[in-house]
Amino acid sequence: MEMNEIKNIVKALSECKKNGKTSYTFALAEDKTEELSVGAMNETLRKELFELCGTRTGYERHKLDLFDLIQESIDAKVPAELAHFFDGFTTVQQFGPKDEPEFTLRKDKKNLRARKFAVLGASAGSYEVFRLAKENKIRINVTAVTDACQISFEDFLSGRVDWNEMLDAIQMGMEDRVYDEVLKCLAVVEAKLPQANKASSTDFDPAALEKVMGTIAVYGAPTIFCTETFARQITEGYSWASDAEKLARRNVGYLANYKGAKIVILPQSFTDETNTTKVTDDSKAYVMPAGVGSIFYIALQGDTQVRDIDSNEDWSIELQTYKRFGVAALVYNDLGTVEITSLK
Repeated sequence: MEMNEIKNIVKALSECKKNGKTSYTFALAEDKTEELSVGAMNETLRKELFELCGTRTGYERHKLDLFDLIQESIDAKVPAELAHFFDGFTTVQQFGPKDEPEFTLRKDKKNLRARKFAVLGASAGSYEVFRLAKENKIRINVTAVTDACQISFEDFLSGRVDWNEMLDAIQMGMEDRVYDEVLKCLAVVEAKLPQANKASSTDFDPAALEKVMGTIAVYGAPTIFCTETFARQITEGYSWASDAEKLARRNVGYLANYKGAKIVILPQSFTDETNTTKVTDDSKAYVMPAGVGSIFYIALQGDTQVRDIDSNEDWSIELQTYKRFGVAALVYNDLGTVEITSLK
């Protein structure tokens, strides 16, 4: 099988994963088509790559083609997945390796007395706060590089994982690093917010959440972003909760809306395999006004880079990937935070 045909299978697997399909129809010559299941495509891909890369000599001869397959697949998936972070409040853009990452910002709210400032990642992991006047563009400092996301290529060749599972392992590690940068920007933003935008209590306090929602409602309909752990603490507790809302909380574990504010669940994972430190702080909820446009700007620069590490004692091959990116946050004092200290 030619490399172009292998690439077509990889693209088909990605399409099936994206659209939730279990099969894909390939266009053949002379108006003929062939439909293959996801399982059949994985077996075909594994067989073809094993023939090319199953031996040490074959792997060395064809590894650059393999790296291209991974790079193209990751670069096609990551921007769309990152856009789901703080859904509706995030702009993600891919830039070329020599481009200066720059975003045009959302327009000023001329009818509101709102202090505007931006938080931008800087060198050495620090974060700079910029007061913006009439400028409507911001240049992103692309200084962070994702940690190497490692997976054994033998896991794929042996059938322990399929192609999309291998890509997911790589992709999730990269996304966690970007998301961590977004949360660091948020921490700086929070320190700059007025007290009216913040509330803290030992346990869930409806009055505290409603106070912050009332502040943010001046800018737009409030949306609550939090982890599932925090969402489970938001109880109806009042006669206003409908039977449908109570049923949703019983079946799912948390409310989808709280007094008209949509509750959006933030992704959660652990920073390592010991399940000790979580990526997202369960004790914090963020309240943002719907319809205002992007608050977070994520710049991806250049292609995903892939290399192999072959110094393992058992001679197994691990693949490493990294991606250059930068993050900025733009705030008009229209972001609120609510904290439940007992969840720390």
